[in-house]
Amino acid sequence: MTRAMSAVADVTVFLLLVGAAAGTLVSGVGVEKPAATTNPAAEQASTLATSTASVEYDLVVPPSDRRTPPDNATRRERTSHGTVAELLGEAAMSGVTVDGERVSSAGADFESRVAVATRDRLHSREHRTSVRVTWAPYPSAPVSGEYRVGDRPPDSVDVRAATVTVPSGMENVSEPAREAAKTNGYDGVATVVARSVVDGLFPPTQSRYALRGDYPSDVLLAARYERMADLTGASVAVEKQSTTEMNRDLTAALAARLRIDMRSRYDAPADAARAVRVSRVRVTVRTWSP
Repeated sequence: MTRAMSAVADVTVFLLLVGAAAGTLVSGVGVEKPAATTNPAAEQASTLATSTASVEYDLVVPPSDRRTPPDNATRRERTSHGTVAELLGEAAMSGVTVDGERVSSAGADFESRVAVATRDRLHSREHRTSVRVTWAPYPSAPVSGEYRVGDRPPDSVDVRAATVTVPSGMENVSEPAREAAKTNGYDGVATVVARSVVDGLFPPTQSRYALRGDYPSDVLLAARYERMADLTGASVAVEKQSTTEMNRDLTAALAARLRIDMRSRYDAPADAARAVRVSRVRVTVRTWSP
């Protein structure tokens, strides 16, 4: 079975890559325009932001005692369509990590196929190109996503750069974070950020339907909850708790981790709140002469 839709919409149904609401990544792509109009990196960034691609990939379903695949197949074929920048953003969110450990590897084939589509768009004989895609709720946070296409530029060459931004599929909580800093300090900021991240990865309503649904959505989401719990030190019981209860417990555990990290990085809660950027993914293009 093949589905032609955005990978983010795909995750709404199968909840293994991002878990964001359908259509979030089609809400807009922004390009931070560099001063020089002849910057080849800016031209390449514009190409990523405006050209579209369709990516066929397999979802890899982990083994589970919950349910046997009805056709004994542990892969599900999908097709994702969007701008290349949106696909790159989805690939970064597919590989979200906590302290460097992936929450899910089910989207690995999607990530490799996006790399191929990106190289097809950026091929040039005049210069070399690399793309780095990054997401973090604030700089160097313990939960983050990163994705690369192409080699890093050598230290000895002149590098031009330009950035495209796409939505992450998570709620913009910059203003609530600033308000929380005033009333509850680091704990308030960390809780706001953690709730946005957890509800982005595990939308409560869709997650409830998925856990009660057919294979492979139930298996994928159960594995995702359990993995996130392991990485954050939370205690969840997929068979016994509601999604609201599991999200509450995951939020508390992640907030505790973020609070410690924020205290070590920022002199004041207000500084931590100003650094919050949960809702955007940065796609940075670098070019240099071969």
